[in-house]
Amino acid sequence: EMCIRDRVSTQSTWGKTKKKMVKLAPEKLKSSPRHVCAQCKVDIALESALFSKDFRGRTGEAYMFSEVVNVEYGPSSERVLLTGTHEVRDCCCAYCQQVLGWSYLKASEPSQKFKEGKIVLELAYLTKIE
Repeated sequence: EMCIRDRVSTQSTWGKTKKKMVKLAPEKLKSSPRHVCAQCKVDIALESALFSKDFRGRTGEAYMFSEVVNVEYGPSSERVLLTGTHEVRDCCCAYCQQVLGWSYLKASEPSQKFKEGKIVLELAYLTKIE
Protein backbone atom coordinates (compact mmCIF):
# COMPACT_ATOMS: atom_id res chain seq x y z
CA GLU A 1 0.00 0.00 0.00
CA MET A 2 1.04 3.57 -0.60
CA CYS A 3 2.19 5.79 2.24
CA ILE A 4 0.58 9.17 2.78
CA ARG A 5 2.69 11.63 0.83
CA ASP A 6 1.59 15.06 2.02
CA ARG A 7 0.66 16.14 5.48
CA VAL A 8 -2.68 17.86 5.95
CA SER A 9 -2.87 21.14 7.81
CA THR A 10 -6.08 22.91 8.67
CA GLN A 11 -6.55 26.61 8.33
CA SER A 12 -9.48 28.50 9.83
CA THR A 13 -10.92 31.43 7.87
CA TRP A 14 -13.92 33.28 9.28
CA GLY A 15 -15.23 30.24 11.09
CA LYS A 16 -14.79 27.94 8.11
CA THR A 17 -12.09 25.30 8.12
CA LYS A 18 -10.16 24.69 4.92
CA LYS A 19 -7.82 21.77 4.45
CA LYS A 20 -4.76 22.22 2.33
CA MET A 21 -1.91 19.89 1.51
CA VAL A 22 1.49 21.11 2.65
CA LYS A 23 4.86 19.51 2.25
CA LEU A 24 7.25 19.90 5.14
CA ALA A 25 10.94 20.60 4.53
CA PRO A 26 13.07 17.48 4.92
CA GLU A 27 14.94 17.07 8.18
CA LYS A 28 18.71 17.27 7.62
CA LEU A 29 20.98 15.01 9.63
CA LYS A 30 24.05 16.86 10.84
CA SER A 31 26.59 14.07 11.10
CA SER A 32 27.99 11.20 9.06
CA PRO A 33 28.05 8.45 8.15
CA ARG A 34 24.37 8.45 7.30
CA HIS A 35 21.93 6.65 5.02
CA VAL A 36 19.83 8.50 2.43
CA CYS A 37 17.00 7.48 0.12
CA ALA A 38 18.65 6.04 -3.01
CA GLN A 39 15.99 7.61 -5.23
CA CYS A 40 15.78 11.23 -4.01
CA LYS A 41 18.82 11.50 -1.65
CA VAL A 42 16.82 12.75 1.37
CA ASP A 43 18.41 11.87 4.74
CA ILE A 44 16.84 8.80 6.38
CA ALA A 45 19.06 7.53 9.23
CA LEU A 46 22.38 8.04 10.97
CA GLU A 47 24.82 5.15 11.11
CA SER A 48 24.83 5.65 14.91
CA ALA A 49 21.12 4.64 14.96
CA LEU A 50 21.97 1.27 13.39
CA PHE A 51 20.71 -1.47 15.71
CA SER A 52 21.40 -4.64 13.69
CA LYS A 53 22.73 -5.70 10.27
CA ASP A 54 21.22 -9.18 10.57
CA PHE A 55 17.99 -8.73 8.55
CA ARG A 56 16.68 -9.66 5.13
CA GLY A 57 13.92 -8.01 3.14
CA ARG A 58 12.22 -8.65 -0.19
CA THR A 59 15.23 -7.29 -2.07
CA GLY A 60 17.93 -8.89 0.08
CA GLU A 61 20.07 -7.39 2.84
CA ALA A 62 18.40 -5.02 5.31
CA TYR A 63 19.39 -3.12 8.47
CA MET A 64 17.37 -2.45 11.62
CA PHE A 65 17.48 1.13 12.94
CA SER A 66 16.31 2.52 16.26
CA GLU A 67 15.50 5.93 14.76
CA VAL A 68 14.77 7.36 11.30
CA VAL A 69 13.69 10.72 9.82
CA ASN A 70 11.80 11.79 6.69
CA VAL A 71 9.78 8.58 6.68
CA GLU A 72 6.02 8.06 6.59
CA TYR A 73 4.12 4.93 7.50
CA GLY A 74 1.35 2.95 5.89
CA PRO A 75 -1.44 1.18 7.76
CA SER A 76 -0.58 -1.58 10.20
CA SER A 77 -1.08 -5.24 9.34
CA GLU A 78 -0.30 -8.61 10.84
CA ARG A 79 2.34 -10.56 8.91
CA VAL A 80 3.88 -13.97 9.35
CA LEU A 81 7.62 -13.42 9.00
CA LEU A 82 10.58 -15.79 9.47
CA THR A 83 10.65 -15.14 13.23
CA GLY A 84 6.90 -15.38 13.88
CA THR A 85 3.78 -13.27 13.60
CA HIS A 86 4.31 -9.52 13.94
CA GLU A 87 2.20 -6.40 13.64
CA VAL A 88 4.10 -4.21 11.17
CA ARG A 89 3.60 -1.28 8.82
CA ASP A 90 5.45 -0.37 5.66
CA CYS A 91 7.54 2.78 5.71
CA CYS A 92 8.40 4.96 2.76
CA CYS A 93 10.39 8.07 1.96
CA ALA A 94 8.27 11.10 2.82
CA TYR A 95 9.46 12.92 -0.32
CA CYS A 96 9.51 10.45 -3.23
CA GLN A 97 7.23 7.74 -1.77
CA GLN A 98 9.73 4.93 -2.36
CA VAL A 99 8.90 2.09 0.02
CA LEU A 100 12.05 1.61 2.13
CA GLY A 101 11.11 -1.18 4.52
CA TRP A 102 8.86 -1.70 7.53
CA SER A 103 8.54 -0.94 11.22
CA TYR A 104 7.66 -3.39 13.97
CA LEU A 105 4.71 -2.38 16.12
CA LYS A 106 4.15 -5.59 18.06
CA ALA A 107 5.80 -9.01 18.25
CA SER A 108 3.85 -12.05 19.45
CA GLU A 109 6.89 -14.04 20.60
CA PRO A 110 8.57 -12.87 23.85
CA SER A 111 12.02 -13.42 22.29
CA GLN A 112 11.12 -10.96 19.50
CA LYS A 113 9.88 -8.05 21.68
CA PHE A 114 13.19 -6.21 21.15
CA LYS A 115 12.02 -5.43 17.59
CA GLU A 116 9.05 -3.34 18.74
CA GLY A 117 9.47 0.29 17.75
CA LYS A 118 12.41 -0.45 15.44
CA ILE A 119 12.55 0.13 11.68
CA VAL A 120 14.02 -2.25 9.09
CA LEU A 121 15.28 -0.58 5.90
CA GLU A 122 16.29 -2.51 2.80
CA LEU A 123 19.78 -1.63 1.54
CA ALA A 124 18.57 -1.73 -2.08
CA TYR A 125 16.66 1.50 -1.35
CA LEU A 126 19.41 3.30 0.60
CA THR A 127 22.73 4.95 -0.22
CA LYS A 128 25.38 5.35 2.46
CA ILE A 129 27.07 8.76 2.73
CA GLU A 130 30.44 8.70 4.53
